[in-house]
Amino acid sequence: MNADQPLNICLRKILRTRFSEMVSYEEGTLAGEDIEYLHSMRVSSRRVQAVLKIFRGAFPKKKFKQEYEQIRSLIRALGAVRELDVFVAKLEVYRKNVSTGEVKSIDLLIARQKSLRTKKRKEMVQTVNTLNRMKYKEDFELFIESAL
Repeated sequence: MNADQPLNICLRKILRTRFSEMVSYEEGTLAGEDIEYLHSMRVSSRRVQAVLKIFRGAFPKKKFKQEYEQIRSLIRALGAVRELDVFVAKLEVYRKNVSTGEVKSIDLLIARQKSLRTKKRKEMVQTVNTLNRMKYKEDFELFIESAL
């Protein structure tokens, strides 16, 4: 970036970079083989959201609201799965330090949380697929161009 460039040009570069970073984790997130893809996609989607919040005044209100809500729905879906990943990992560490009599209870709790994670992961995949059917990537590119 060049500090002498107009704000809208810099903003477009920032948003394109952040959005491209977010989308780069989509395939791995959908595959579900490595939880780090989901974590990285969530972090990068929150970065996109932060830039949008800071520069909301640079966009047409109606279009901003639509794009912002799509990013928020993605963040919520990713977050629901990620929070369960973290919780299950903490339970598994905790399980190592409980008495023999408590192991079965912790195992049951872990199984329930994994089951809930499976459900939330299906919902997350559905959210991503719905956004893709709505062509949110293409729409976001047009949205970026609308920056004042």
